[in-house]
Amino acid sequence: MRLRTLQSDGAACVALPDGSLARIDRILDSAPSDLLSLLAVGALDPLADAIAAGVDSAAFVDPQSPVAAPWTRPRKILGIGLNYGAHAGDLGEQAPRTSPASFIKGDHTIVGPGEPIVVPQGIGRVTAEAELGLVIGRTCHRVGVHDAMSYVAGVVPVLDQTAEEILMENPRYLTRVKNYPTFFSFGPDLITLDEVAAHGPLADLRVATVHNGAAHRADTVAGMTFSPAELLSFHSQVMPFYPGDILSTGTPGAVPIVAGDVVSCELGDGLASLTNPVA
Repeated sequence: MRLRTLQSDGAACVALPDGSLARIDRILDSAPSDLLSLLAVGALDPLADAIAAGVDSAAFVDPQSPVAAPWTRPRKILGIGLNYGAHAGDLGEQAPRTSPASFIKGDHTIVGPGEPIVVPQGIGRVTAEAELGLVIGRTCHRVGVHDAMSYVAGVVPVLDQTAEEILMENPRYLTRVKNYPTFFSFGPDLITLDEVAAHGPLADLRVATVHNGAAHRADTVAGMTFSPAELLSFHSQVMPFYPGDILSTGTPGAVPIVAGDVVSCELGDGLASLTNPVA
């Protein structure tokens, strides 16, 4: 399934294979009207069953309706640094080998598809980084690597921004450089794992940072130092994850951005694309 949130009224919808778009609360009786609540009550499987049984025409909405960020109040956004060796080299660093490097972002950083990423004045070079985001589907704490992905509801394209010039002054500034407003975009769709698997193994999924229409840097999930399952398992030993939390798994390459640019995250060969202008 592909789940999205409409910009006009915040309604949660599912994009059906035939290209139509339907409101979730009109498909599944008593379903929440927003995606975060849908995840919290564990209603993805009942929703899939209801869709398989047939969708009434009263549930359909304009498939061209503008979309917003899937939700704006996750309990946490966890980002991963230097998870691709090539990107670590961009920063003059080596990719961590014994345990992943991570940071927390506040929900004030969230913008949705098509909304501007704002580069603050006076902070020097800012970069945009395409990433694969894991969306947690159920409470996850102290889980093993082999079980970790069973706690994931799906994936989202992510654009994670960094005040890179400040970061180069001191790597301990990581929280500071990641938490300016508009420095985290995700969406338009939450793509469930079965939908991802229909396009091939997750390890083969291509993640690309696209700058003004040209691919700047790309790699596959297999190119990560720590796999998505390893990242989730490792951090779950430290902290619990809750439905709607996002674990952004690192970038194959960051690109400097300035006002007037357009940046995108592309996942796979047509699986998903997220685009934002820069202001």
